[in-house]
Amino acid sequence: MVERTIAAISTPMGTGGISIVRMSGNESFNIIKKIFVPANGKAIDTQKDNRKMRYGKIIYNDEEYDEVMVCLMKAPYTYTCENVVEINCHGSMISVKKILNLLLDLGCDMAEPGEFTKRAFLNGRIDLSQAEAVIDIINATGEIAQKEAINQLNGSVKEAISDIRKTELEALSRIEYSINFTEDGEDLPVDDIIEYIECANEKIDMLKSTANKGKIIRDGVETALIGKPNVGKSSLLNALLKENRAIVTDIAGTTRDAITEYLNLGNLTLKINDTAGIRETGDIVEKIGVEKSIEILEKSDLIIAIFDSSRELDNEDQKILSLIEDKNAIIILNKSDLERKFERSDLKTDLPIIEASIKNNEGLDKIEKVIMEIFDTTEIEHQSTVITNLRHERLLEKASVKLKNCLNDIKMNVPIDCVEVDLRSSYNDLGEITGDEVSDEILDKVFKEFCVGK
Repeated sequence: MVERTIAAISTPMGTGGISIVRMSGNESFNIIKKIFVPANGKAIDTQKDNRKMRYGKIIYNDEEYDEVMVCLMKAPYTYTCENVVEINCHGSMISVKKILNLLLDLGCDMAEPGEFTKRAFLNGRIDLSQAEAVIDIINATGEIAQKEAINQLNGSVKEAISDIRKTELEALSRIEYSINFTEDGEDLPVDDIIEYIECANEKIDMLKSTANKGKIIRDGVETALIGKPNVGKSSLLNALLKENRAIVTDIAGTTRDAITEYLNLGNLTLKINDTAGIRETGDIVEKIGVEKSIEILEKSDLIIAIFDSSRELDNEDQKILSLIEDKNAIIILNKSDLERKFERSDLKTDLPIIEASIKNNEGLDKIEKVIMEIFDTTEIEHQSTVITNLRHERLLEKASVKLKNCLNDIKMNVPIDCVEVDLRSSYNDLGEITGDEVSDEILDKVFKEFCVGK
């Protein structure tokens, strides 16, 4: 166990009903005994009071800090596997900061970002993929993202990676036996080794294939609203969000920078970017906005292209159609309440086309239905493990490349000890996902993304 006793505020900063100050470490119980005065007058008994809430006050040097509820949790059956104390005080920034400063004065160190979860990892309660799932739960923007994060916290990635490493280990053990315990020219037959390597590679490929779905789960569907100025992009954003988030006027070029909002459609989360109207312009600021719109379009998972059906198609409309060709896009023919100036067939596209009057809230249900059909989450929910973490995806790719090199080398009769180098490196890459093989630098990078109190 780590010797330092740490403390931090574990609830969001600001005013609220209750705030929690958390301690973890060997001195947690000794420190709380110095400052907590139970209302019933009975001193804290670390055996009987384990996991029980005690009511009383924080008092030190005759100064009353707050009326609190205190919970003691004995190691090793705690979040960090250490002695943990949680002080539930009133949600005043004055109260919570005074209590935290008191703990620091009495010997606690201020917790670093993610240090409570880092200790859970270092003390063997969870692996690194489970630790990363904690922050995914905190940051989840949709129901399916939260469910998958909980699945990974329960060990789905850990189990999948451990299974692949066991398969690789079978191949490694045979290679090492051949290197160390056979005479020159008497290497073991390679058929079994090839079979294990191929099996491991198939499992990695299967996991890698879920990464695109995982990105959608974790970050939402990157969605771009595009079109000429004044076709209704900002109006559509406001209508989908059911609030006036974007400025809507009759003046062309009002939106000059992308506005990003999140929208939940059932289990699906859309990350919607309302972009500047795409048109030829001499305004330098608007021109930058148009260029940024095209950049967003290129990296989007979904494009919603809006056209004004009450105006004739022109060259700018044709440019937009060319930009979305062969992309995952939906076409909205807005202002259907006005006289139509072109036909659907004039667009010459196989993309889904929806007629709508955003001003009159007509066609919104159709837009949402088509999006839900394109990104069907049913298949995702039925998969046991989905790779949602970019770090995991990159390590799987590295491990896969090395396995393929192994297969190629062993089939080309490259010396077996050369094959072992790539295979062991692949094994270690997978170990970085779970934390079995990981540097302090990687750990620091992972946990600095956490808030201080987690």
